[in-house]
Amino acid sequence: MKKIVLLFNIVLFSLFAQSQNEVFIGDWLGKIKTSGIELRIAFHISKLDGIYLTKLDSPDQNVFGTPANKTTVLNNDSIIIEFPLMGAIYNGSIKNNIIEGVFHQSGYDLPLIMSHYEGELKAPQRPQEPKGPFPYKEKEVKIKTPDEKVKLYGTLTIPETKGPHPAVLLISGSGQQNRDEELMGHKPFLVLADYLTRNGIAVLRYDDRGVGESTGDYKNATTLDFAKDAEAAFNFLAKQKHILKNKIGIIGHSEGGLIAPIIASHNNKVSFIVLMAGPSVPGSIIIPDQQELILKASGEQESEVEKQFALNKQIVDYIAKNTAIADIQQDLAKNIENWMKELKISVPKSTSVKTFARQSAYSMSNSWMRAFITLSPQHYIDKVECPILALFGENDLQVSVRANLEPMQQLLAHHKNSKVHVFPKLNHLFQTSKTGNPSEYPLIEETLSPDFMAYVKNWILQLP
Repeated sequence: MKKIVLLFNIVLFSLFAQSQNEVFIGDWLGKIKTSGIELRIAFHISKLDGIYLTKLDSPDQNVFGTPANKTTVLNNDSIIIEFPLMGAIYNGSIKNNIIEGVFHQSGYDLPLIMSHYEGELKAPQRPQEPKGPFPYKEKEVKIKTPDEKVKLYGTLTIPETKGPHPAVLLISGSGQQNRDEELMGHKPFLVLADYLTRNGIAVLRYDDRGVGESTGDYKNATTLDFAKDAEAAFNFLAKQKHILKNKIGIIGHSEGGLIAPIIASHNNKVSFIVLMAGPSVPGSIIIPDQQELILKASGEQESEVEKQFALNKQIVDYIAKNTAIADIQQDLAKNIENWMKELKISVPKSTSVKTFARQSAYSMSNSWMRAFITLSPQHYIDKVECPILALFGENDLQVSVRANLEPMQQLLAHHKNSKVHVFPKLNHLFQTSKTGNPSEYPLIEETLSPDFMAYVKNWILQLP
């Protein structure tokens, strides 16, 4: 009888241990507060052959199924989930079926409390995204560039009505963008191309080099490299049938709004350009300005905002003065570390001043950033002879009205058939917004303001 009791106790212990080991398995949901908003985060934790597996959802950013590189359970009550491609790690402990932890990403420590949930997580709706069949012709195209390693793949949409038609090339903003300029769960160029083509304007949009179907090295390219790619796409568009040869233009968003005048400054085939939040001042002014505005919109204390602005200004000024030095990363890191100590700037507990300085120097001294900091929009805009439509959003914190509006007005004051316009309440993506904070972008269901799209279409169609 004693043997039976002992065996029963072993079974109970085994089941209890197994239950303890499996406490993290299941679907978990929580919210992180960042930049003044809340974002839902979900973990789906499972186990296969003794190995824990985790997938992350961020439905408010339209991100689903991001796999963790490693999931570690310690002492049956603590968990570490690593996402190296996101530069993120989650540390949590469980009590009463609640995981209390911290989500570390990019030097920030964000509290994240998780609890079990059931049901389906849905991303914010995107009611403006067009669904086929479309009332126009759609053609997949391949574009050669001056660089043999770079071949661009894109989509040309042509109105069904009898041509020839006005036409535009869409050039995306900074960052790796596909032909739809897909970001934060939105596809602005898909929506814009559909709208313009339905209204009689042919549109060519393409994947950036090294993105989507396009080939080439994105990582080491600068704005001037992207301008060569864009000009190849423009020349391709100009050769297409059913296109009005005297009414072919460019619509450039953000960095694309810098690239458009670079092309138009020497290519007389460009009939007009539309600058969507295109800068009128160099990146050395843009970067400190946008970071100050975003920090303020995120609720950061004024004293900390002032310190960060001073630091960012020192960084961009140093890069602008030393742009000829091939490798300034190490010297820049040392300077950033000293500047942070002088300004008494603190860093999250998960990092150190030295590490933060080294990471900042790395991101601020790459070839793209160095070119962006020193390129002068005025240098190119002054040489553009075709009409220019420069558009800004009142709530844009990335290419702000306060830094860019007056300089652009001065540049275009005597420019024939050109115009500068500011849309109330629109942000950098030309969405109707409350704050303009980039963290708000994925939460807004509107992809592009209808008023903005109508304004662009009417301006293009009324051009002589």
